[in-house]
Amino acid sequence: VVSGNELLLAFVSTDFISGQNTTVKSVTGGGLTWVLVVRTNHEFGTSEIWRAFATTPVSNVVVTATLSQDVVSSMTVLGYAGVDSTGINGSGAIGAIGSGSSGSGAPAASVTTTRSNSWVFGAGNDYDNAILRTPGSNQSVVHQYLASVGDTYWMQMQNSPTPLSGTRVTINDTAPTGDRYNLSAVEVLPSLVVGPTYSVD
Repeated sequence: VVSGNELLLAFVSTDFISGQNTTVKSVTGGGLTWVLVVRTNHEFGTSEIWRAFATTPVSNVVVTATLSQDVVSSMTVLGYAGVDSTGINGSGAIGAIGSGSSGSGAPAASVTTTRSNSWVFGAGNDYDNAILRTPGSNQSVVHQYLASVGDTYWMQMQNSPTPLSGTRVTINDTAPTGDRYNLSAVEVLPSLVVGPTYSVD
């Protein structure tokens, strides 16, 4: 985090062993307060997004996710400058959230934007196979981990903010299409004061 008043999002995707499905019990790091934004775990494993807010720059920070099961997982942490800094611990920077899951099919989760020039991001897990994602149009896979246990954990984003409020925006992959998946999506809101001057760390 290179500037003050930055939103931090932790995108966490996990495996599952047995019993009650996996959840992220907590996220810690940087002396910040981390809060769950969205959890999707209808299929095996979980895909979650957690938020925190740094009022001053932080560096050399270790962020840790504590899971309900001892399973393979992956986490990507991004910082966002130019977001809405109102609310508590970054709550003002969070807009719509979405979840998608299925026993098979192309992964997809949608939100309807609540503010012009907001930006949509997502995190997913594939319990069935370690296979590369093919992102939908105007999207990029930021990180994906093809685990030796035969799972895929990934994080992806729209390539740019969405100009108009009220737009339905989908985080999706066109392949694979035959695996179980969980996918969570979140809309990040720009500041109303300075306008859509986003940057992502």
